[in-house]
Amino acid sequence: MASKFSLYRPFTQNFVVGCILLCLPGIYTALTGLGAGGGQPSSADVANKTNAILYGLFALVGLFGGTILNILRPKLSLMIGSLGYPCYVGGLWYYDRTGNAWFALLSGAILGLTAGFLWTAAAYVQFSYAQEKDKGLYISIQWILKSIGAMIGSSVSLSLSIDQKKPVGVSTPVYITFIVIHSSAIFIALFFIVNPKKVVREDGTHIAIFKPAKFWPELKGTVAVMCDYKYLLTAPAQLVCEMALALVSSVNSKYFNLRTRSVNNFAYQATQVFVPAILVLILDGKYVQSRRTRGLIGISIMGTIAVGASTGLIGWLRVNKVDSLTKPAGADWTDPQWPGLFACYVLFAAIYSGYQMCTEYTLSATTNDPGILARVAGMFKFYSALGMMISFIMAGEGVSFLGQVTLQLVLYILGIAGIVWALVYHVKDSLYFSEDNVIVPVAVEEQKKGLESENAHCAEDVSLDEIDVPGRRL
Repeated sequence: MASKFSLYRPFTQNFVVGCILLCLPGIYTALTGLGAGGGQPSSADVANKTNAILYGLFALVGLFGGTILNILRPKLSLMIGSLGYPCYVGGLWYYDRTGNAWFALLSGAILGLTAGFLWTAAAYVQFSYAQEKDKGLYISIQWILKSIGAMIGSSVSLSLSIDQKKPVGVSTPVYITFIVIHSSAIFIALFFIVNPKKVVREDGTHIAIFKPAKFWPELKGTVAVMCDYKYLLTAPAQLVCEMALALVSSVNSKYFNLRTRSVNNFAYQATQVFVPAILVLILDGKYVQSRRTRGLIGISIMGTIAVGASTGLIGWLRVNKVDSLTKPAGADWTDPQWPGLFACYVLFAAIYSGYQMCTEYTLSATTNDPGILARVAGMFKFYSALGMMISFIMAGEGVSFLGQVTLQLVLYILGIAGIVWALVYHVKDSLYFSEDNVIVPVAVEEQKKGLESENAHCAEDVSLDEIDVPGRRL
């Protein structure tokens, strides 16, 4: 048991990355959920501009994230990625107290540049360190830990704002707490992340053969991944998978007071702890042998929820005429409008984690080669950040909530079709023994030898039956 949790085990490294996500985007997600970036409800315009800059630069870095990661390796990438988050929270804090937007915009740009390093490295670890049978598990661990971080952040804010009925901003103790937690992630990456070459499975095998990475071959590899037909098909799913956060956060900010936003946000994060834990039972299920079938079941469930939740939110927005509001409504959980949005909020939380998890599972199942998966991870973060940038630009330009959710509904439907196509035509039950750089786990080797031995015995029995023995009736 002790060896399973050695620092050099794939599971341990993935868990450490999950802890880093707990300290960084987990807490950041909680802050975003409190009101379009964490400022006063009246500052939504600046928050939308800040987030648009953030995710635009995030997308740019993510586009080349795989190339950079294969050169820098996870430790340095994660450390660089950790630097932007405390700076970003500081920028929001400064703006919230002074009304001067320059530092918030600058910190958003800094976070955008650094977050691409963090997210690409995190996706790389969950994609490439897991065996084929554990792809869903590794993805879910990062999701659960990140969501626990967001729950911690949400609970801190909820405890400090439970008696606040007026639409006020985030308190100073919340900002300070978040900055301290953010900063701790840098040291976690420094002391606990190891070189992929040193990662060893429980059976004593390494995960792959790692060759020195050079810039131009890596860049060509990134272009090849971006132009690959099977990945282009999944582009709508990758684009829309995070857009739910921006939309519901903006609605939350415009319609409710701080304590109600805090309750909604806590439920949003708590849902994302349970959904990945349930979904992994489907994606890595033992009772359905085909990876393709498990993936199809997962995307069918999450796709249905995505379409249903989007339709429900459209109805709620129409009934409550949210788009016609000229200032934040400051509604409370005691008001009759709250239960409807709360239900939509929980469903969109399930979409944010579950729909994205199905997309990640599909992408990770297309190859086991860490070098290629680094580029796939960068591509995924490019598309998801681009989707978030589009969401915040639409919000900043005054596009109605109805227009935003309608766009998301269309992208969800296109994304479902793309994921289904990729699963049916581009995901095999196993890719072991077909990729030169991938080291096959011992258990898989033994299973193959057992099957070959069994087939050899069967062939021998058949050949003996065909021998013409004298006196035998044919």
